[in-house]
Amino acid sequence: MDAGKAISGKKYHTWDEVFEVSTPMAFRALNTGTITSPLTPYTQAESIPAGVDTSKTVSHAVMAFYFHHPEKGDILIDSGFDRSFYENPPFGNLSPFVIDFLEGNRARYTQQKDEDLESRLRKNNIHPTHLFLTHMHPDHTAGIPALSPSCNICYGKKENSAHYRLMTGSHLKGKGDISLIDTDPAPAIPPFDHAVDLFGDGSFWALSTPGHTTDHLAYLINAEPFPILVVGDAELSAWGMTQGVFMNSDGGKEGQQAVRESANAIRGFHRMYPRVAVWFSHDEKPLAP
Repeated sequence: MDAGKAISGKKYHTWDEVFEVSTPMAFRALNTGTITSPLTPYTQAESIPAGVDTSKTVSHAVMAFYFHHPEKGDILIDSGFDRSFYENPPFGNLSPFVIDFLEGNRARYTQQKDEDLESRLRKNNIHPTHLFLTHMHPDHTAGIPALSPSCNICYGKKENSAHYRLMTGSHLKGKGDISLIDTDPAPAIPPFDHAVDLFGDGSFWALSTPGHTTDHLAYLINAEPFPILVVGDAELSAWGMTQGVFMNSDGGKEGQQAVRESANAIRGFHRMYPRVAVWFSHDEKPLAP
């Protein structure tokens, strides 16, 4: 599948038009582990509400998301952790480069027995045909080794770079079926500047939300009874989104500004369409209707 060019079929101008073609699709959120760390440097310190002690460590889930498309089969968004985080704590299959950064910032990754991606998939009889990554950070790619070599892996075109290969280490080793999503030619559906109709049927969308990383993507699953928006790390959590917290960026000051613009688009969308469930990569609970 050429994910970046799957923009065929009907042209949509508003999300109301998109929601008119929603379809029943099973959905499940899968928690694959826990990250414990301070809020900074992972968020923009000036956006943290007054009175919150940013030096204290807090725990966040490491989520992957599944839905079943009637033609494309079982689809994953992000991969969470494989079982190496239980077998080789606290950093599992992460690269030495990433481990040095995490240790310097008092971060720890933990996982309970059978909490890993492979166990979650087996328990729920899920057989992914496609994995769509929100971005190429290792806490989103570390479950990839548990997937079949035939699983098509899709992510933003601008993250196909040496920088992000260094970040993800060996996670994509032996995975040859890669598709790059190019959002630049895709039209706007406000409040998002670029929206890619991935399967060409209005069922699944990639939304350009850069900032946290160069080519970060959110995904909209146009399901019944209500649509689902997976925002990845464009937002920290339900608490962070409602409190006005902004994530940090690996792109410096320019990236931090892009984070704010993407988060404001997500928050504007949530105000426009409060019936859409908003899921976060590091929160077990959504902002739900």
